Amino acid sequence: MELRQMQYLIAIYEHGGLSAAAEKLFLTPQALSKSIRKLEEELDAPLFYREKNSLILTPFGKKVLPEVQRLVADYEDMMRRLEQISAQERGRVRLAFSHGVPNALSLDSLRSFEEAHPEAVVDMVELPDLLAEDAVRRETADIGFSIGVPQPAEQFEYLRLRHYQLCAVVHPDHPLAGRESLSIRDLKGQPLVTKNPYFKVFQMVEDCAERAGVELIYALRSPDEILWLRMLEDNRGVGIGVSFLRNPKKSSGSRLVHIPFDDELSWDIYVIVKRGHYLSRTAGELLDHMKGLAEE
Repeated sequence: MELRQMQYLIAIYEHGGLSAAAEKLFLTPQALSKSIRKLEEELDAPLFYREKNSLILTPFGKKVLPEVQRLVADYEDMMRRLEQISAQERGRVRLAFSHGVPNALSLDSLRSFEEAHPEAVVDMVELPDLLAEDAVRRETADIGFSIGVPQPAEQFEYLRLRHYQLCAVVHPDHPLAGRESLSIRDLKGQPLVTKNPYFKVFQMVEDCAERAGVELIYALRSPDEILWLRMLEDNRGVGIGVSFLRNPKKSSGSRLVHIPFDDELSWDIYVIVKRGHYLSRTAGELLDHMKGLAEE
């Protein structure tokens, strides 16, 4: 049995017939039919029977299919991993940043690494928190920068780089603007302007409110920072922000007031790698370089 025959078997099952499968595989129906007949002869049992205009798996074919699917999936996964290893050996390193992390970290350090390693090609993508973690877990990114400890923690190696606190962000005319600090209870009845559930900020605030017995209401749940900023500048709610935004150089709105929470609502940046993931020498040096950003 050859790999291509397994792929042909799966294609016929998924498309329900020779013509559609052959078109997908860029083969003639005759060539595809001949290959499947040869496979049936090798297995000494029929895999399909014809019903009207469709090909249906025989009972034997239904037993063969999951075994074949598993083998093809393993092969494709192996080829994907080998391509990733090859890409790293050519100097390409893929980084996945949780949304907002590039603004919070100084990427001058990354630029200095690239200058010192002209052979390196650093491919960066910024994603919602959960998707950035998932990219590292699925190994479509070599190194990630997540918010909080990645989950499940046992699948990762990780190190905290920065510690920040969540804060409320309001218009200067908002009733809460004069407060020195806030509790999650102060958000009761306030329309919140925040990220959606793909971001850990959302779940952290929700969990804290649940522990305090506070029901929250939302005016906006979106990753759209322009809309977030516009609504706060129009005094249409209380934004959930991060303490690094209090730095005027990094603030997304100089007119807005940032008020820290009394509650332990941390926004911590971690550098993460999936356990067992291959790192080339260049990738390993980049990881060590970024670990150097860790605060004491």
